[in-house]
Amino acid sequence: MSDPVVMISLYPEFPKDAMSSLTAQGEFVFVIDRSGSMDCPMHRGEGAQMRIESAKETLILLLKSLPMGCYFNIYGFGSSYESFFPQSVVYNQNTMDQALKKVNEMGSNMGGTEILQPLKHIYSQPCYPEHPRQLFVFTDGEVGNTKEVLDLVRNHSQSHRCFSFGIGEGASTALITGLAREGCGHAQFITGTDRMQPKVMQSLRFALQPVVNKISVQWKVPDGITVDTLSPPINVIFQGQRSLIYAQIKGQSSESSEGSVMIQYNLKDQPVTNQLHFCLKPTEDTGLMIHRLAARSLIVCLEKEERAGGAEVESIKSKMVKLSVEAGVNSVHTAFIAVNKHNRETVKGPLIQRRIPTQG
Repeated sequence: MSDPVVMISLYPEFPKDAMSSLTAQGEFVFVIDRSGSMDCPMHRGEGAQMRIESAKETLILLLKSLPMGCYFNIYGFGSSYESFFPQSVVYNQNTMDQALKKVNEMGSNMGGTEILQPLKHIYSQPCYPEHPRQLFVFTDGEVGNTKEVLDLVRNHSQSHRCFSFGIGEGASTALITGLAREGCGHAQFITGTDRMQPKVMQSLRFALQPVVNKISVQWKVPDGITVDTLSPPINVIFQGQRSLIYAQIKGQSSESSEGSVMIQYNLKDQPVTNQLHFCLKPTEDTGLMIHRLAARSLIVCLEKEERAGGAEVESIKSKMVKLSVEAGVNSVHTAFIAVNKHNRETVKGPLIQRRIPTQG
């Protein structure tokens, strides 16, 4: 916690010609949880919508927003799975009307939450040339084989992007965020109290963007200075979405007080370079906020390593606990309690969701 930490915010801007050329390209595969738990309310408040109805509304909004000429299909899963069409079909008025009719007839009557088999089936289907496949997964619960599911998604991330939607309060964050992370997509949570349309359309805009690959990050600092990256490797970049990079600066140098970081990637097989400069000697004490954010980012990396298993699990756990305690940041192995400063008693009570208004 004593060494300086740098936080880099990247907001990429893609060339207009790269964006406009993809308006009718893509294969969109929607995977809908139809297990029994989807018949539960979205939240505990009065008048809460059923989760399956929220998922259907979200799906209908996406269906009506797809570009003409693309390909699409819809899968429902529970203990088994089924698809609307034997294979993805061209999106036109006729196929959209057929799909909308079937969506309105869907129910939460397919048993348990077994997502692995439908994903394996989808990945086994040949992709359409010039139409990159995008998966949209809607689910409310946990699965017993999360690691196996995420490993499968990661192994196919070069040819399939995955966008996930957590439906209702209590949706598994490990599964929802993991699907998006390993599938180079984006995760959204729909609780029933949020405005659905902006979230849905943001994910669709991201899905229509070209695939970014061969992402690399290079640091340039004076002799005597070293940089340790603390955040997970960047595996996905979307226009308009912030990417954060945390790094720890170690050592001293009598040379330049400035460093730089270069982010390089390929966009439609064309190399793109973004370079940012930063000061190695902060002019004022900014406290430990950035250190704690960086620690949280590193803890996420360690948690992922731990889930992967291996001989170093105990060492990873020990490092995670030490970092969590030093930084005051939660991990899967630590928890913090609040103590009232006046009476020195532990603060107790149920979890309460509070909405903090933001400017703009």
